[in-house]
Amino acid sequence: MPQALATGLFVSLATFQAPDGLSGPSGAPSNTFADVDGLVDIPCMNAPVSEIRIQALELAKLQEIEASSLRHVLLNAWYPQVEDGAANGWQVIVDGVVYDLMGAESDSQGTQTRMEIKLASI
Repeated sequence: MPQALATGLFVSLATFQAPDGLSGPSGAPSNTFADVDGLVDIPCMNAPVSEIRIQALELAKLQEIEASSLRHVLLNAWYPQVEDGAANGWQVIVDGVVYDLMGAESDSQGTQTRMEIKLASI
């Protein structure tokens, strides 16, 4: 990881946010997120997902079309707590843009964490 950091490619910043767990008057989630302690302004490398992989990025629905923009992000170190973030509804802000955390994984040596994030627009 020190060699990767020395490249100067970690120019983006990532901040992870978790749902606050509160409900609005109707009982629906408040849709309010709060920063996760220790996971604010993490240097990262933000890149498009490899085009080598075959994947469907556009889903047609009856009354709307959802287009997704997937990104692959490498964090500057090992953050094992991020791996459970997708299952817990976390979002991540990278360079001021809010994304849904789709999934994360760490390498077998515990030196880095990488993730896939999605910006959805309708």
